[in-house]
Amino acid sequence: MQPRKNTKAQHRESSFQQIEKMHPYKMLLLLGILGIAMIFLFLVIAYSVSINHNHLAEIRLPRIITLGTIVLLGSSIALNMAVKAFQDDNMRQLNFMIFLVMLMGAIFTGCQFLGWLGLKESGVFLTGHSSGTFLYVISGLHLIHLSGGMILLVLAFAKSYQVRRDPVKALIMVTNPFDRLRLELLTVYWHFLTALWLLLFFFFLYTF
Repeated sequence: MQPRKNTKAQHRESSFQQIEKMHPYKMLLLLGILGIAMIFLFLVIAYSVSINHNHLAEIRLPRIITLGTIVLLGSSIALNMAVKAFQDDNMRQLNFMIFLVMLMGAIFTGCQFLGWLGLKESGVFLTGHSSGTFLYVISGLHLIHLSGGMILLVLAFAKSYQVRRDPVKALIMVTNPFDRLRLELLTVYWHFLTALWLLLFFFFLYTF
């Protein structure tokens, strides 16, 4: 029995050691993600309590929002391809894939605005039933966080564009731990936003 206790103690120590060795930027990102997740959890709970089923009974979620969701999911796949291009030292591919993610993010944003117009035409307004207000607030807050990811994508695109034709600068970028970390953090944040929206989308789909 004693060896098992030692094994558990060693496992706990190794977990704490991993946390201590974690880069401060990673720690900040994880704490930020946790905070964002808690905010959306409280909003979804409040939305669930405020749902007026009689008001939403004949309303359907605009199809353009479904299209935007598919595009956002595709952007996460494209970002994974960008990471692979970075690992393969393919700056042209990296630059193109980051541009593609930016384009998909812009399309998703446009779909959200068109979706809001569709909701307005269906009788769901920002100022009206509290359920409609929460719907706009939740989707709008997600879009605000996505805009932060878009800014990071623009910076990554500008950096990759500068080095894509210079093998020396490309080599420096690929071997630079900070550039690698920056792309990793961007990928984690973008995947989180995609996963968060998928959960919100299916929740909205269920309530409508």
